[in-house]
Amino acid sequence: MGRRSTLALAALLVLPAAAIAQNSLLRGKVRGNSGAVVNNATVELRGSTGAVVGQAFTRNDGDFSFSRLSPGEYEVYITMSGYEPTLQRVEMRDSMRLSTASDAISEVVYIEVVLHPRAEPALASPGTSFAQDVPKVARAAYTKGISRIREGKSEEGIALLREATAEFNDYFDAHLALGFEFYKLGKDGEALEALERARQINDRIAVVYYTFGQVMVRQQKFRAAEYAFGKAAELNDSHVNAHFNHAVALIEVALRTKVPAEIQTLLANADKELDRAWELSGKKLNTVFLQRARIHEERGDKAAAARALEGYLKAEPDSKDAAWVREAITKLKAKK
Repeated sequence: MGRRSTLALAALLVLPAAAIAQNSLLRGKVRGNSGAVVNNATVELRGSTGAVVGQAFTRNDGDFSFSRLSPGEYEVYITMSGYEPTLQRVEMRDSMRLSTASDAISEVVYIEVVLHPRAEPALASPGTSFAQDVPKVARAAYTKGISRIREGKSEEGIALLREATAEFNDYFDAHLALGFEFYKLGKDGEALEALERARQINDRIAVVYYTFGQVMVRQQKFRAAEYAFGKAAELNDSHVNAHFNHAVALIEVALRTKVPAEIQTLLANADKELDRAWELSGKKLNTVFLQRARIHEERGDKAAAARALEGYLKAEPDSKDAAWVREAITKLKAKK
């Protein structure tokens, strides 16, 4: 098997977009089908390639927001224990200008997402937050810190979150929020320190491992990323991106492995994780086709790889990656 794949998609599909130059704003609210707002739902924003651009949790009013977005198509994927996972597509068109002397918001888009209860009885999910008796001073600092971060005042937010953990060192939500904010800022060492503290407090929360996996991908430590995403998927089986990114990390490990039997095991496990991500997304996560192509190529089946890419183009005919994918198909079909 060749170590240099035609389908070099490694970090592209698992790393969030780095610096986002624009300043469009996406606001949303999550409700149950009864109309009641849903608190603490996990909201993931993905770009056109399936890469996670941002992650948030709904507040007590069911609200969430993502700022500094560039024009383009996005997917909002929401998961919550006891509810069916829900995906909604959003387009940021850069069509609205709200200018001030110091800033400019290109566009403001508002969406409302309705979650439907699972058909089967829901078991308590280990991937959701747990109750803590937090001192009022610490909780107040945490609430202010999250608010500052949402306003784009990262330094102030971090200072307040640190204040919250100083008041209550076992404050899981504060350590987790610090870890994710440091991750977004590219401060991997501080992110890992905060995430490890969160894990020590509660090692049954999927998002801790998932964020750890994202840091490991950025550092190109794919074996550690594979473990972390796999653990996140184990703790929260409805976490589509945990399964998807676990598959990508497994493929990356396979690319760096020299033992044929291990390569086949890694690719087989990646196949299973892609199957799960595909089903959880309601068969809408079309970047699965791209990763399927990588697996087929690593197995030496160039024709199957080309067919997988053709499946992607059929599902995403207007994709920004269409030209690249067509070129890859041509190269695959030309290989003997």
